[in-house]
Amino acid sequence: MACAAAVGGSALVGLTAGVAHADPSCPDVHWIGAAGSGERDDHLAANGGMGRVVFQSFSALQRQLQQEGRTITAEAVEYPALDVPDDPGVLDWADFMGSVDAGTAALGGQYASFSQRCPNTKVVLAGYSQGAMVVHRNLHALAQSPNLTAALLIADGDRIPDDNTVNVGSAPSDPETVGGAAQDWPTLAHAPEKLPANVGTRTISVCDAGDAVCDYDPDADEVSPKAVAIHKSYTAGASDGQMWTWMVHQLLGPPPQATPEVVATST
Repeated sequence: MACAAAVGGSALVGLTAGVAHADPSCPDVHWIGAAGSGERDDHLAANGGMGRVVFQSFSALQRQLQQEGRTITAEAVEYPALDVPDDPGVLDWADFMGSVDAGTAALGGQYASFSQRCPNTKVVLAGYSQGAMVVHRNLHALAQSPNLTAALLIADGDRIPDDNTVNVGSAPSDPETVGGAAQDWPTLAHAPEKLPANVGTRTISVCDAGDAVCDYDPDADEVSPKAVAIHKSYTAGASDGQMWTWMVHQLLGPPPQATPEVVATST
């Protein structure tokens, strides 16, 4: 992924001010999920259009919130999520990075539209692999948004080892390592810089050592089957998956307390 000859910058969509009164159908929490590479090729209805890993995480959080009596809705980022090219040339990588840029813009627009309609709803952004890059590339622009409560980056191609994020997994935090594949060529790939602390502390970054995408090895002659297997191993049913879902849940805070009903009595 790192040798991308990318064209065009990431088009971040500006925030839109919230309306005075929220739509009465607005949920307590809204999840926007971005699928990984190739996860939107066929059967878009499967996994809510957001890919297996992200959908599993959403489903786990949904169960927790429903047990508390809270409501949650979800939508997938509408973008190509092109597969990683097998034998890439310059144009292949340009197309791939164009997919990332398209997803970045789509998520920004979908976020702005939802937050305008539901200014009091807490929003979670989540992405896997290419989808994590799509989420990551919106976080600088959304740092001051009151709706953004948590972001979940799983196997992020834009990962910075010593970023201001809440880190899960075995990947090293040594700043001398590359981190995500796009960080090997940050200018060409338009990889983002470190997140400001005010949004980094709300961002959970999940990466295991040796992952082909988020713990990229620039010295490897080719991507090994083991590195690919690690990249494909993230599931919400695993122990770490339960951990990151629990961490998102913690960022959402406790459910609102019901206001006690006051019963008038006559004397």
